[in-house]
Amino acid sequence: MADPRISVIVVCLNSSNVREVCLNALQSQADLGSNEILAVGHWGEVNSESMLWGERFPAVCWLSVSDETTIPEMRTCGILQSRGEIVALLEDDCVISEGWLLAVMRAHAESYPIIGGAIAPGNYRRFLDWAVYFCEYARFAPPFSGPQNALPGNHVTYKKNALPPFEAGEGFYEVFFHNDWQRSGGQLIADPNIVVSNINHWSLRHITNIPFHHGRAFAGMRSQSFPFWRKVVYAVLSLALPILKAARLAAAVFDRKQYQLQFFLSLPWIMIFLVSWSLGELLGYVAGTGHSAKQWR
Repeated sequence: MADPRISVIVVCLNSSNVREVCLNALQSQADLGSNEILAVGHWGEVNSESMLWGERFPAVCWLSVSDETTIPEMRTCGILQSRGEIVALLEDDCVISEGWLLAVMRAHAESYPIIGGAIAPGNYRRFLDWAVYFCEYARFAPPFSGPQNALPGNHVTYKKNALPPFEAGEGFYEVFFHNDWQRSGGQLIADPNIVVSNINHWSLRHITNIPFHHGRAFAGMRSQSFPFWRKVVYAVLSLALPILKAARLAAAVFDRKQYQLQFFLSLPWIMIFLVSWSLGELLGYVAGTGHSAKQWR
């Protein structure tokens, strides 16, 4: 059998209800002769539950990792197992739109090696959910097209030959890979026809604990080669991040002329998220990543 055209890697982190919606949408579009779906998660030993999932979704290849495996490491696991010439990275709270796989294929008929897409909000019931959406995805909300400074790590596609070589257990941090790609003269492209909807419902730790660890891990890895004085400068500047990031989020929301009311009503939650991230960055520049990189899950 010929290698698949597209390998869709789904990092599975969320509830079974959320995962089921994601995989139903993917399986309904997947042509097993030309595409593959790889679900990477903490499945553990083979049991009745995992067998049931396999029966429900026969198009899916289930890749199991340990409970300590981070999201970047889960992505690497999927990439190493993939056989397609195009690799698409998703998470299981992202539901593809109708015609998504065909749109990915058409987009990669062009020469651009890295192509991302928009993340639209789901049917959120709480302002906490809207807050996490704005903090994580406001800049990727539709309309989202053309050359970009950043693409979402959970909705991005690559020509596989553009990806760096990986080793098992190594994490794929798209933010650093994309930065290196742009510094070498490459472009990040968003295609307006590639859209997913985020359907998650988050807990309080997603605006307190998780942003802190992500901010610290990001700053610690980013500043590994910085001289001491530069780390101090960045640490001091990180104190201004909540206001700066809130202004950027507001600009992104108002530029798109939608969801302004939801943005204002979720602003208290947004500020908690941004303060948490800022404190994480400050500590990351001062003391390095600590154990925060292992909390990237």
